[in-house]
Amino acid sequence: MPSPALGVALWTEDIGTFAAFLAEVAGAIPRVRHPGFAALELEGGGEILLHGDESHPGHPWHGALAGEGVARGIGAEVRLRVDGVDARHDRALALGYVSIQRPHGDEGARACQIMGPDGYFFTLWEPQIGRAF
Repeated sequence: MPSPALGVALWTEDIGTFAAFLAEVAGAIPRVRHPGFAALELEGGGEILLHGDESHPGHPWHGALAGEGVARGIGAEVRLRVDGVDARHDRALALGYVSIQRPHGDEGARACQIMGPDGYFFTLWEPQIGRAF
């Protein structure tokens, strides 16, 4: 299968926890997993690659990411189209993640915002039925 047109690589301290979040909350499909790396396919296209700190100690950001209290996702918003925003929001809360904004209507879509693993900010959204997006 060819690689999707867009992939996002995110660095994490815990590949397993982050991969489980993406699968359970965003509906991503795990495709590859080995120490220090995971690849998940997104419904509708695209992929998220997870890199563990130990996977590339020579990376120029390695020292900064290993620092205390660093929110790795600061300044980024990862927007994922999903089915069932309300149920996915509830699942994220049940797993202990923080709701930044509860499900709401947003210009032809239903959306919510979740603070996920490692401080990454996720917007989960779906088109509202009968409304163009």
